[in-house]
Amino acid sequence: MSPHDSPHVDLLAPDGARARVYLDGAQVASWIPAGSTDDRLFVSARALYGEGQSIRGGIPICFPQFGAMGPLKQHGFARNMRWMVESQSSDDNGARVRLSLTDSDVTRAMWPYAFTAALDVAVVEASLTVSLTVTNTGSVPFAFTAALHPYFRVENAFACAVHGLGGTTYRDALRNSESFTSPDGPLAIEGHIDRVYGATPDVLNLVEPHRVLRIEKHGFPDAVVWNPGAEITASKADFAAGDEQHMVCVEAGAIGSPVVLQPGARWTGTQLMEA
Repeated sequence: MSPHDSPHVDLLAPDGARARVYLDGAQVASWIPAGSTDDRLFVSARALYGEGQSIRGGIPICFPQFGAMGPLKQHGFARNMRWMVESQSSDDNGARVRLSLTDSDVTRAMWPYAFTAALDVAVVEASLTVSLTVTNTGSVPFAFTAALHPYFRVENAFACAVHGLGGTTYRDALRNSESFTSPDGPLAIEGHIDRVYGATPDVLNLVEPHRVLRIEKHGFPDAVVWNPGAEITASKADFAAGDEQHMVCVEAGAIGSPVVLQPGARWTGTQLMEA
């Protein structure tokens, strides 16, 4: 299926800020700030679209499991499910949409809990805000891990650095998931990197030689920094050769300590990106 044929919602704020959100996975796949022509999200030219697919790029949702940290498939099932549009609006405060996913026979076969998940996406001026809300609609508590997984488009990934992680502890998937303390100063992206940083500051900056992207989070205690490197992009059918040079993932997550929701309780995690 082509990106044009796959069901989606286009947001256009009066100030010109734009975004595209696909119903499959509730996946934001484009964000162009007001006054700009540059898409700040990366999507591979070889990305797959359609029901059951997770688009390679944009902002996939990891829920109810991050990565392979549990019995479910990689990053859980939310990114492979078709969500419903609950509401959409546009006014002087920007453009926004809410999508929702509710448990079904399909989800309960994988994860036996009753829930509702909602994704709120809003654009205005130079900012994109994405919020994931999970509600326990059942009669027993459940625990989950989650993340928003933005692929940010950059001119040269290996000239980028992430500022704000100095002194934090991270688990390095490329070194047997052992834990290390990040040195002071910026984190340079020098190739394949796959780290989960715990208890991170709520504001990080992705710095390129010519511009800065401010990344703010709320409700998510952790952060992930990932670049697949050339070996991974060469091994994945939905990556094109060289894609690793033009993307950096800086993700907001609740990973180290699972979120526990009692019946009727609700949790929200938000990632705000400002160009």
